[in-house]
Amino acid sequence: MILEKSFQKYRKTEPLTLFILRLIVLILLLVSLFGYTLLIIWGIYNDNPVIQNSLAIENSFPVPFLYIYTFQQTNINCNFENASGTHDCTKYVIQPQSTTIDGVDAYSGNFSADELIFSATPNSGISSLEFNIYGNSSDFLSRLFVIAIVDADFIKSYKSGLNLSDVFKNPHSMYSTFSVSIFNQLNRYTISAYNSYKFKLKRRRKDIMLPSWENFIGFSSKLESFQFLTSTMEKSPLLNNTLALLTKIKIEPQLFIIQVESDKRYLIQVLNSLGLIGGAWGFAITFYTLFFGAIPLKPWGLIQKYGFKINRSVQTKLKNTLEFIPLVYYSKDISDDLDNHELKRRLDSLQLFLTEYIVDAKYLEDVYKTNKNI
Repeated sequence: MILEKSFQKYRKTEPLTLFILRLIVLILLLVSLFGYTLLIIWGIYNDNPVIQNSLAIENSFPVPFLYIYTFQQTNINCNFENASGTHDCTKYVIQPQSTTIDGVDAYSGNFSADELIFSATPNSGISSLEFNIYGNSSDFLSRLFVIAIVDADFIKSYKSGLNLSDVFKNPHSMYSTFSVSIFNQLNRYTISAYNSYKFKLKRRRKDIMLPSWENFIGFSSKLESFQFLTSTMEKSPLLNNTLALLTKIKIEPQLFIIQVESDKRYLIQVLNSLGLIGGAWGFAITFYTLFFGAIPLKPWGLIQKYGFKINRSVQTKLKNTLEFIPLVYYSKDISDDLDNHELKRRLDSLQLFLTEYIVDAKYLEDVYKTNKNI
């Protein structure tokens, strides 16, 4: 029968009904193992890392990159405050230049200062930034401005440097959705003229798990860090202003404690899954053995059976070492009487085979030596 060859061979001393029952149980166990393996593979394929939150203390962080977008020509003045007073920083400002964005005529400028940092220690950095936006003419009609505050280290992760339009065209790494969302939504404000605004910044860090075979298999995670800012805005009327002064913007740090979001894999990895599959396989074998007994021992593995040139050498070694092939050799003499010499040779071959592949005779040897010395 094909099933007899595919599964455990039908035993001559076993009733047919028991063989059929054993075969049905074995098929059910194999189907269950196959289905369980498919579920684990599907879980690995669809597994997403979870986010672990923690807090870290930073004594300082770089001042942000500020993008300013207006609909009329303006000039921007900048100053910062530190322990020694107020200082001009207009040299770090790129004044708004005429451009076209999404088919609309506009003016765009920005601020970036690698040398300036916000610091919790007064003598080690600055405490605040202030920007004054002035109109170039008295007939300033547009009262709206768009500003975006972006972490300076985040900007540095792009080869395009401070060219924001290139940032949108060439999103960093594999995480364009996360990267672009920071520019499109986070810390992006539409403000109006003749008001004063104060922005308080908090820094955050996101450690994103990179798609790599190490992370997939279950080794130590490779993470790529993104620093970004969150902010709150306070609005008040612009007091003591000249006609040319349109808007005042003040930026200062709120906290030097940053929130860290790290990707972690806690559920399913390939190495963990191999352990789960091995455990299920062991449970199936235990279940089968409990109800139907142990299967025959198989002392040879795939290497001995199918290994390149190894199978032939194993067979040759067995043939040359054992005078008789145990359990399958039958004497050519069909008479009922075998001489003592042939019986001894057959028993010696069987004993050698059993001690080599079936029974660990070390304990029996120790017992024999102990009793022999008594």
